[in-house]
Amino acid sequence: MAKSQYARALAVFTYSKKPKNLKPGKVRVVRYRGKPVRVMLDKDGKRLKVLDAPKDVAPLIKKAETLQVVDGTLKIVVKEKPERYAPKPPAPKPEPAKEEPKPPPPPPPEPEPKPAPPPPKPEPKPPPTRVTYELTDEERRKAMLVPVPDKGPIPTPYIRWELIPAYCHVKDIVYVDYPIPQAPKGLLPELREMFRRNRIYQNKAPVNVLIWGPPGTGKSEVVKKFAEDTGLPYWHIIGEAGLKADELIGHWELREGRTVWVEGVIPKAVKLGGILHFDEANLLEPDVLARLNELMDSKRQLTIKETGEIIKAHPDLFIIFTINPPVYQGLKAIPEQVRNRLTKRYWLDYPPPDVEFKIIKEKLKLSDAELKPPTKNQPASGTLAKDIADVMKIINNLRKQQDFSYIPSIRDVQSFVQDLKEGDDFFTAFDRNIKAAYYGEEADRIEEALKAVRPR
Repeated sequence: MAKSQYARALAVFTYSKKPKNLKPGKVRVVRYRGKPVRVMLDKDGKRLKVLDAPKDVAPLIKKAETLQVVDGTLKIVVKEKPERYAPKPPAPKPEPAKEEPKPPPPPPPEPEPKPAPPPPKPEPKPPPTRVTYELTDEERRKAMLVPVPDKGPIPTPYIRWELIPAYCHVKDIVYVDYPIPQAPKGLLPELREMFRRNRIYQNKAPVNVLIWGPPGTGKSEVVKKFAEDTGLPYWHIIGEAGLKADELIGHWELREGRTVWVEGVIPKAVKLGGILHFDEANLLEPDVLARLNELMDSKRQLTIKETGEIIKAHPDLFIIFTINPPVYQGLKAIPEQVRNRLTKRYWLDYPPPDVEFKIIKEKLKLSDAELKPPTKNQPASGTLAKDIADVMKIINNLRKQQDFSYIPSIRDVQSFVQDLKEGDDFFTAFDRNIKAAYYGEEADRIEEALKAVRPR
């Protein structure tokens, strides 16, 4: 594309590969911290032109090294500048020497006191130690036979709870469970059953779980709710582009003149047991996922090649991956050797309307006067019911169309209802939370979808 075509752009970014989910030659509105930014990908798909941005966002874009667009959200990557050493303060000027007064005559000599005993030498601090707790073979066999109840907390007599950090305890998670094709009783009972099977068969056929589906369908919430219901320790790792293995496995660090090994979250979880949740796992680098191969097969061990240590997995370690499908920009397929070890797979799609009503009610803590979800024999009722029913009808129609650049999620419906609760009218809340995510021809189609349900 000729250079003159970028004369009015705030910034232009060049990519070696065409970004996904951006159509060449079409203007699209993405969001940075909730604020709209207009961008356009040129016809060859390798230059991204920023057309317009809010005044407080434009300077950040101009300083950016590159931009990423994930699920309609703009990520600004700024190259960090190396810190410079602060200049040393100037040395204080020496004060002029003062004439010392003549010393008084010396007093008569006193008898010399006995020398005080030398202070005791401080004991050296012991070097920081790593958790070396290991179960015996007999304890491992017993741990694998502990029964798993159908409801309530799961007994874990072989987990050292005094070593589990506070951040591994989760509570107050909102999730409405419902049947899906692979889990007729719902995902919460299904995960409990898979934990039981993994506890028994881990040395022969370990159970590792994959939950995948569109953004905003509750994949992460169901894992956290499972941890809350069962009382199991919850170790959470969220995938990010550029996250390195040494941040998750461990690294050497200089402390007080000594080089010590700082253990990452993965070895801690492997040693101590509980749910190890890899969230947005297909954003992790392949070298990170490759370290998990032995951990997810019948060997059930993690090799720390930096120290030579081999950690045998705790009998109560349960591995769960949650991902969005790789069709979304910035995501990639999980390596085949890891995917083969995810032996139980579940597709979590958008919930049916009656369940989505319940989710909105629970998430926003709406009263029955504001919203009473529908039943088999009665439609939804309450002051907000009609508006919620209409917007869900529009969004469910949009979800059936696969050619939109963005599909509204449960989070979008929740934001819409939150605006209604704050006093905004239907169309203001719709434009702000739904229509503003689209531009050009797509925005016209959204307006047509609105007219089909509730004309302005």
